[in-house]
Amino acid sequence: MNTSYIVLYGINSVTDLLLKQYPNALLATTNGGENYNGRRVYSLNELARKEKQSIEKIIICSMFVDDIANSLVETGFELDKIEFYNITYSQVMRCIDTIRKDNKPEQILHVVYDLSVNLPCFDALSFAAVAEAHRVKLGLKHIHFYILSPEVNKEKLSFSAHYSQSEINWRIANIVRPIFESFSSYIGTTDITHRDELYHFIGSKEHVFPSSILSEGTGKAYGLLKLETYYDAGIPLPELTVPYSAQVMVDKLLQSEEAFGKKLITLTLRNTTTHPERNSPITPWLEFIETLDKEQYFPIVIRDTSECLSPSPLSHLALELPAASVSFHLRIALYNSAYINLSSSGGPSFAYYFLKNCSSIRYSPIDDSHFATSKATLERAGFKIGQEQFFAQNGTHQIPYDVETTESICSYFNQQCVILERQIDEI
Repeated sequence: MNTSYIVLYGINSVTDLLLKQYPNALLATTNGGENYNGRRVYSLNELARKEKQSIEKIIICSMFVDDIANSLVETGFELDKIEFYNITYSQVMRCIDTIRKDNKPEQILHVVYDLSVNLPCFDALSFAAVAEAHRVKLGLKHIHFYILSPEVNKEKLSFSAHYSQSEINWRIANIVRPIFESFSSYIGTTDITHRDELYHFIGSKEHVFPSSILSEGTGKAYGLLKLETYYDAGIPLPELTVPYSAQVMVDKLLQSEEAFGKKLITLTLRNTTTHPERNSPITPWLEFIETLDKEQYFPIVIRDTSECLSPSPLSHLALELPAASVSFHLRIALYNSAYINLSSSGGPSFAYYFLKNCSSIRYSPIDDSHFATSKATLERAGFKIGQEQFFAQNGTHQIPYDVETTESICSYFNQQCVILERQIDEI
């Protein structure tokens, strides 16, 4: 009868923990030659001389997984038999299931987000989508982003015309970077604080976007119009990837007693001191929440970031999640899980269109009395009024161009329910 062994590689508190599960396990370290609580500790060389078929698996009880796993493979052990204890999730995992991607330099698109022509706001989403489409066009695997600070010329005046430096820093950390990180091709972000260092960072790179950044010294503010050229050329719309940890949080919420078995409805509202005339009319949204069947639907209000810590909830009939107002990753995890997402016009909810199979009603009222909501501005941004929007292809979307009223919200919501139920019936 052949005996098979489980090996615990490394001596520490993790070893003690796993010995309770595998009391007959062999112990090993790289140098071996010691005793641990009366048990012999084998060296790597001694382990290698054992009959390989007699070893069922080796569990690495150390944080130096790369070094140990490579040493084991080099001495003849199959990677499929090598596991490690993940201290983050307190579980044993297979090394073969966690191999990192090889980020070969020739497979990376280097993308410059120039803050002299791009604001540190949710416009970064459409810019990043253009960069992602360009990556697909070139057949590359990864994107590395560079955030380029505005040029400060000692011989000329330079102004913080839109945001203070502290606001810029906050927005980069909480809006721009998380957006970049939400594309599966993302491998990193580098801040370039001095424009004259640009060539040092990307001058020798094979693939740079925008391609004219070095020759012209200034980036591009690409958005929907540029993205449409890629779409027309047959490149599919880019998709955001919800981080695993954020989705786990949302799943846990939906399994709670209050939400279990109900359809998630999100409401993203705008209420900020910037262009207050564009803020959400609160009353219609509150009245809409009151009409919802609470046995069937679970409404969540995502308030404007500027007021997300308000101690007074807008409605006692809906849950408010301040974390989702600040965390872009948590926000898109909610959007991704919702039956229907509703929102006033605003940058955050534009993420709807880059989530696969997302369902949304996003108000975008036309008001020519304000430059940001005029018909001309929307058309210049890439909207085709009265037509199906090319960017709304990744799911089921309605875009009302009128101001929110209780009757209007209820009407569009009922229409969306009918559309979604019809889709289910057709499957």
